Amino acid sequence: MGELSSEFGGMQKAVFLVLCLLLAITPLSNVSAEDIGSPTSLQAQDINAFFDPISETTTITWRNIDSTGTELQGLFDASYNVYRSTEPIDAVNIHNLTAFASVSACTPASLTPISTNPFDCRGINGTHQGHSVSFLVSPGVNASTYYAITTANETGVETYELDFNASNLFEPVIEITTPVRTPYNLASNFDYSQSQTTLQWVNYNDINPILPETGDDAYQIRIWRTPIQVSRSNGWWVLDDINSELVLTLPAGTSSVVIDIPENTDRDIYYSMTYLLPNWIAPEIDYEDVRFLSNNAMSTITMEDNMPPSQVDSMYASFTATPETGGGTTSIIWADLEGEVGETYQIYMAGVSFSSVLNPDVQLIATLTEGVEAFDYDVPVGRMGYAYYCIVTVDIYGISDTNTTQNSCQGPVFENAFTNWIAEPTNVYAEFIGDKTTRVTWDDQLGVEGERYHIWRSNYLVTGSQFNGVIGSTIDNYSVTWLGTVTDGIGVFDVTIEDDIIPENSHYFVTSEALYGHINGTYHYTELIQNYWGPISEDTRSPNPPRIKEAYAVGSINQITLEWFNEIEIDESYTIWRHMGEPFGEDRDELSNSTDDGWELVMDNIEAGASSQTSFVRQIPIADSISRDVWYAITIADQYNNENNEIFSGIGGNAYQVTEDTMPPEAILNIITDEGDEFTSPSLIEGSYTILLQLNEYLKSQPYINITTITGGDITVGESPMSMMVENFNNPDLGPVYSFDFEITAQTNAGPMLITVTMTDTSENEAIIEWTDRAVDAQRPEVTIYSPSSSNDGSKYLYGNKINILAGAEDDVRIVSFQYKLVYHYGGVSGNALATPWSNADGITDLNGDNTSLTMDLDLTSGSFSPGQHAVSVRAIDSAGNEVTETVQFIVDYCRNTLNGTTFCSYEEQLAPPLEPLVIEPGFTDPPYVVVWVIAGMTIIAWIVALMVISTGMSGPKKKKGGEEDEDEDWMDEFIGTSSELDMAAITDTSGGAEKEEKKSESQALVEEEEDPFSVNKTERKTRSKNDDDEDDDDEDDDDDDIDIDDFFDDDEIVEEESKPKRSVGRRSAQPRKAPKRKVGRKSKD
Repeated sequence: MGELSSEFGGMQKAVFLVLCLLLAITPLSNVSAEDIGSPTSLQAQDINAFFDPISETTTITWRNIDSTGTELQGLFDASYNVYRSTEPIDAVNIHNLTAFASVSACTPASLTPISTNPFDCRGINGTHQGHSVSFLVSPGVNASTYYAITTANETGVETYELDFNASNLFEPVIEITTPVRTPYNLASNFDYSQSQTTLQWVNYNDINPILPETGDDAYQIRIWRTPIQVSRSNGWWVLDDINSELVLTLPAGTSSVVIDIPENTDRDIYYSMTYLLPNWIAPEIDYEDVRFLSNNAMSTITMEDNMPPSQVDSMYASFTATPETGGGTTSIIWADLEGEVGETYQIYMAGVSFSSVLNPDVQLIATLTEGVEAFDYDVPVGRMGYAYYCIVTVDIYGISDTNTTQNSCQGPVFENAFTNWIAEPTNVYAEFIGDKTTRVTWDDQLGVEGERYHIWRSNYLVTGSQFNGVIGSTIDNYSVTWLGTVTDGIGVFDVTIEDDIIPENSHYFVTSEALYGHINGTYHYTELIQNYWGPISEDTRSPNPPRIKEAYAVGSINQITLEWFNEIEIDESYTIWRHMGEPFGEDRDELSNSTDDGWELVMDNIEAGASSQTSFVRQIPIADSISRDVWYAITIADQYNNENNEIFSGIGGNAYQVTEDTMPPEAILNIITDEGDEFTSPSLIEGSYTILLQLNEYLKSQPYINITTITGGDITVGESPMSMMVENFNNPDLGPVYSFDFEITAQTNAGPMLITVTMTDTSENEAIIEWTDRAVDAQRPEVTIYSPSSSNDGSKYLYGNKINILAGAEDDVRIVSFQYKLVYHYGGVSGNALATPWSNADGITDLNGDNTSLTMDLDLTSGSFSPGQHAVSVRAIDSAGNEVTETVQFIVDYCRNTLNGTTFCSYEEQLAPPLEPLVIEPGFTDPPYVVVWVIAGMTIIAWIVALMVISTGMSGPKKKKGGEEDEDEDWMDEFIGTSSELDMAAITDTSGGAEKEEKKSESQALVEEEEDPFSVNKTERKTRSKNDDDEDDDDEDDDDDDIDIDDFFDDDEIVEEESKPKRSVGRRSAQPRKAPKRKVGRKSKD
């Protein structure tokens, strides 16, 4: 025990010491935590956020600043904007975010107690309780979220200090929500007639098939009925409320259900749906999504009401008579039922008391909507008796209780509308409508059914006391004459008037005979108080026929103008008719009628009214391109529709024949020369001419002609009148002929002519006809040959070339002929000249489209021509007959290349003229003289050497051996030009004369061959003689026409080689052995 007391005492001491320590550190005043940031920015402090996984809501809390400065006054005008983001929030990216909440920084009502002291708004030492905002996170989220708070002043300008742990979270909040696991788009409809509510929805698996539909884990559809709307915020507890009801549990896949509603049900409820997912979280742990995020909870009430509403608690009815109209009004008032929405009120009436509106005597007189608590019922005129009124309530679905209650009925109500009532029809009116008919109309008497109405006529106004008419009698000796009887509901009666009369002061009366509830049998009321009309005028006499004043056609505007006199009638109308044939017979003396065959309606209902004008005019449109004679007639009908349909022609008649002509006149133009012949050429030259204009119809006036040229020339001075030449009255197929004389002078501007004739026919059809097929021709055509090239230009066409004939021709008016002609061997140089006839070329192009500028393009082959000179001629003839021809000469040649590189052309060689001698006067320094000087020097040296040898030999000759001596003599003989063997035959001339002549000719030939280098060279053309045809053709290669300077030094070239004669004994000529010869030839053009 002692130990226990000691221990207990020690514990007391320890507790006491701890309490003393705590008391020592407890502050004696409020602690002021340190704010972050500048106080003037009013930055939120101590931000915090936490996520509730049950409600899937993140709650953000913070406080105001706790400073003591004057900036606290701004808290009353400031507000906080709360932002969220999956990324850290800073002053830059916050501008891309949208605040999801805005909270006032401080209001007097948020202070405890209410205060306007800004120091009470402080976050720690004030009375403000701090701020809190919740954000409902979307389903299916698994993210880290940052939250931040900005402060906005009274103008909405925000500050973005965003200090961590003050107004900006440093660590994010982990938010994890569950995806939606509920059906979509629940809809309900209550059918009051069947007392059933139909629910329809879209299952989750129809969109995302992931929920099990079979087996123990198959989802179950649960339908709930709640008294309030279910949402995410209250779903978790509303379904557990005692007033909530689980209506049905349906298998997976069901998408609609019909729920029977018990009788006498009247309720406003909400339907919602969930899925129960067995074993979803874990075995034996089910899951049910009660967040209602997929429109699976109705947002509008479903009114299930199959219970008839109760009747009104009170109503009142009273009658007020209206003697002046014979009627009255019963006023009914009541009070709306409480607890009903959209109901209507039906008011029933009967002559006896009733407890059910299903009784046959009951009549529904009105149906009024909710909120209308009064109704005035106008009783029928003439009613007299008692009435009972009841009100039945009908709910929004049309359900009502057909049984009435004492409080919902009122009666009997005495309604007397017969006393002082005039039992007559109202608004009686009589009018003569024409067609020999007077129409009587009225409004049926009110308050009676099955009445009959009697129509009467008199020639004066009859009073009720004077009425003595007998129904069914047509005798006129009564004050009124009975005309007929009709039953109720008709309200109209037509009275037929006799022909050709004009009765005056006719009065009409309508009386009523009916059954009344308080009178036995029918009652015929004849007081004639308000049931009459008159007097009226009735006219059945036909008016006089109208008279046509004038009728004519205006073809230019496609219309007929018809004028007639205004007859002495009032409010009459006119009708216009048309006939294409002869309605009055051959002699036009018969009467016609608008009802006869052939008359067609043109225009009707031409109302004259009260017009005082003397005549009327109407324009009638007619078709285009017609020319015909038509009869037009006018008939009249007076204001009572009395018609006069007779038609007759002649003076004072109402018919007139008009020529409908909308075709302009046509004309044929011919030009006649001063000799009287027709001028058919399209081009006019200087001279006198006459234009004849043949028309197809007569004109209103003479035509006018204007003749110009497009180059600006005026042949006539403006428009000039034409003179009629022939009228052709006796020829219906021809119109008149007009003429006009004009002249073409040398001063007339040439060019295409424009002949314009303006004329107007008798129907005002104007025609302006232009002729442009003639022209004034004052110029000859111009012809230019562009190809082939002229031989004067040095060009020629070789075999195988294409020869293009390209030529052009231009004329001021028109070219009528453009031809070409070929002349072979033009000039007869290369053969006999042969010309082709003028021919038309296929390749002619009309450049302007009017034959004023033509081109000819024709290709020929040179193979069609033999070598030589040829010509092509091109001829153009204009429309005036002017002819121009141009000729171009061209050469076609056959050329070939020789083996030595020269070109030989047949026609060129044929025409080459003989070569003229070339006179050369060489100078002393020219090559021939240089050669001569060299040879002369060598000759002198040779003579000197020879003299020296002779001199040496003669000074001391030695005898040598015969052989050696002979050889020396031979050498000497050869040196001095002699032979060791003399030709004695030549010396003695023993060979005969023939041999001597042969040697002489050979010697002469040799002399001729060796020309004197100092002689004048004569050039001559080398030709091959006919005797040389058998020699080798290679000699042609030696025919070089070029002059080559090397020929002067070519000693080996010989023009004609002959066999060398044997050298005879004797002294050689002193001429040089081979003088240079100059070969002269014609240089090739190539």
